[in-house]
Amino acid sequence: MERLTFPLLSFFLLLVTSCVGSPQQDQNVNGQFGQQDQNQGNLGLQPPKNNSPATNGSVERVIMHPITDSKTGLVSQQIPLPASWKIETSMQANGPAITGPGGVKVYYRPGGSYMYSNDPYMQQSYQMAGMGMRQPVDIGTYVQQDLAPAMEKMGMRFVKQTPLPQIAAKNQAYSSQLFKAAPSQEQHASLGTDWVNAKGEPLFVIVNLMVSQGQNDVFWNANLQMIEAEQAGMEQAKAALINSIVNTQYNPQQIAAYNAAEQQKTNQSWSQHNAKMQQNQQNFQQQQALHRSTTDAVNKSMMDSYNSRMQTNDQIQHGFLNYINDENTVRDNSTGERYQVQSGADQYWMNNNQEYIPSNDVLYDPNADPNVNNQQWQQTEVEP
Repeated sequence: MERLTFPLLSFFLLLVTSCVGSPQQDQNVNGQFGQQDQNQGNLGLQPPKNNSPATNGSVERVIMHPITDSKTGLVSQQIPLPASWKIETSMQANGPAITGPGGVKVYYRPGGSYMYSNDPYMQQSYQMAGMGMRQPVDIGTYVQQDLAPAMEKMGMRFVKQTPLPQIAAKNQAYSSQLFKAAPSQEQHASLGTDWVNAKGEPLFVIVNLMVSQGQNDVFWNANLQMIEAEQAGMEQAKAALINSIVNTQYNPQQIAAYNAAEQQKTNQSWSQHNAKMQQNQQNFQQQQALHRSTTDAVNKSMMDSYNSRMQTNDQIQHGFLNYINDENTVRDNSTGERYQVQSGADQYWMNNNQEYIPSNDVLYDPNADPNVNNQQWQQTEVEP
């Protein structure tokens, strides 16, 4: 069988079976791959109780392949594969991740990550950033809209598809153990699709779809596992691949380390966000206080100027009326009351009945005048 070449569907090669952002993905990209017999597991985990049929009809022994995270040094997972299969440690960008006899080649590819929101503000933000949104679709629709056109460009013809609920359940169980920064509801689906090229060479593609429903947004993604093999051994190779995915064993210590690291990142992010929001609030309050102070000062200046103009106008008008009526305005300084009197005198004395005595004699005091001193007289102030 001639070697099939699969172009990258995204920027990175994934050796994963579950959701984006999990430690499984990081470890598979940067991990150190080794091989060990099923009796040499260093996690205390037991391999599946089944073996894989070989292409010649015999039963081939299954061994656990540990994957070590280069960042932590921990074994992140162990994958059960036929003993003759080999995890490639130095693969090319488009090369297979796993190889085996009978033309077995396994490829891992991302199938795209998408986001959708009903929030108009979020939609506008994505549009301004030149990023598109896409509503989630069911796995069958994804195969028709995304996978099938890509496969047709590669000269592949669709043969059949088979639901793989056991893989979906495995992905769901693993993802449920991972830390989530925000509450969400996840749905996982897996589908096996068979394809064949013009030469009759088969290809089996496992499609994994994950939809994460948050409070306001939906994030969803797909990833693919592809296996090619000679036609005579294809069914056995497919069974071995599915068995390896369903029975992959994850290290709880690695999951705990990943969750702790993600929790710390989230806490730091929230702390930075809260500090920024608090600083923004303080800046806003300072700006508001300055604005109020400036506005009050401007308003006071404007009001003082207005009152001064009104007072001047009132004085001018009042003086004009006094001139027309031949009157003066006097003020009782003890009460602040103002009274109108006949003009022509320099000073005015007033009793409690608002009766007044005009006088031009600065020495005159009605309180000393025996003709009128039977009552109290108060000198008033003549207003200008």
